[in-house]
Amino acid sequence: MRLHVRYAAGAAALLSLSQPAMAQGVDCVQRADVADMTTYAMPLAIEALQAQCADVLPADSFVMNEGSAFAARFDPLRDTAWPGARRVLVSIIEKQTGAKREMAEQANPAMGGVIMNLMRMEGDELRPFVDAIATQLIAGEIKPSTCGDVEAILPLLAPLPPENYGALVSTILGMVVEEDHAMPVCAVE
Repeated sequence: MRLHVRYAAGAAALLSLSQPAMAQGVDCVQRADVADMTTYAMPLAIEALQAQCADVLPADSFVMNEGSAFAARFDPLRDTAWPGARRVLVSIIEKQTGAKREMAEQANPAMGGVIMNLMRMEGDELRPFVDAIATQLIAGEIKPSTCGDVEAILPLLAPLPPENYGALVSTILGMVVEEDHAMPVCAVE
């Protein structure tokens, strides 16, 4: 799936944070968790888009002019979306490090203290860390050449209620995943 299509679907953050782990063999990610991660990460993705596209898009473009107001629509939903987003994130950490959260206390010292501390974090403790680094990670995935594509598509999707974005993204990803399982989303039961 091309990068600009992912951003247009509102999943920029979700995909940049979860693709490496998915390629390493997660059976599948629950659609509800993909939806939650999309909802949770949307304000971070818009902030990253604005940072990366500032030199490419005009000041009166949707991303630059209306992006902050668009992202703010997701803020009231982030608390509810956090548990699902956190499940995806913990799964990523487990897959990338081989660690299991329940085994963090007796983990291999070679894993490093930062990862082990992340694995031990409960509930909302992980949120400031995620918010602090996610925008930078997402921005690193955005190529200036995709800014125009996002600018063309995002205003078309903007009228949707923010509650619909996560379900839309998880459904689209569930339909378009190839056999290589770059981002396996669990099938609808």
